[in-house]
Amino acid sequence: MAVAQELYGVPASKLDSFVAQWLQPTREWKEEVLETVQTVEQFLRQENFREDRGPARDVRVLKVLKVGCFGNGTVLRSTTDVELVVFLSCFHSFQEEAKHHQAVLRLIQKRMYYCQDLMDLGLSNLSVTDRVPSSLIFTIQTRETWETITVTVVPAYRALGPSCPSSEVYANLIEANGYPGNFSPSFSELQRNFVKHRPTKLKSLLRLVKHWYQQACHPGPSRPDQQCSRRLQMGHSGSAGQPVSETGLLL
Repeated sequence: MAVAQELYGVPASKLDSFVAQWLQPTREWKEEVLETVQTVEQFLRQENFREDRGPARDVRVLKVLKVGCFGNGTVLRSTTDVELVVFLSCFHSFQEEAKHHQAVLRLIQKRMYYCQDLMDLGLSNLSVTDRVPSSLIFTIQTRETWETITVTVVPAYRALGPSCPSSEVYANLIEANGYPGNFSPSFSELQRNFVKHRPTKLKSLLRLVKHWYQQACHPGPSRPDQQCSRRLQMGHSGSAGQPVSETGLLL
């Protein structure tokens, strides 16, 4: 396998070809990953998450949204992290989401163990993270190549309607007084669409920035300083010297 050329030695006139040759994934590989993750999406849409009591007495999945690089079209080659935001009917406000977030995560986690389709994909390492916001994280494998994919599921309150958000939404957000980052998934559709419909040239630039960032997390000779690269992080901070996953980046 050919070794990728160092980004720092690529002249500006060759950046487009560098992205196409080394950073942009093949269509076949991307389709394989998305087809595998579609099994998770189907489970979330079709599973009955109702319980006899508690916050999940009447739970419907309003929408499953693919976010991050797979959602907005800036995925890097060999990236195997996929993030899904699940808007649920049991959340009627930011406050309710904050109150019942953990309970809903545990419920989804419990039901996953009974999904045969997910078991057939090698479901493993299923756990609830302590990130902000907390989420469900697990691994599955693609059907053809058995490549491991890490999937993150974040339940959220669907604060936005089909139109642009009103000032009332932001007023409610301020009044909820949540920890920074707690309610960001509620606005993930706006974040995704901000990039998704932009020209390919901009997406190529974002791929270059993310590629540079990942290299900068492992400083070596002639590499940028890691502390400088951390400025690109979105709210979450990794441990010193540890790379931040694709889903921890701004785009």
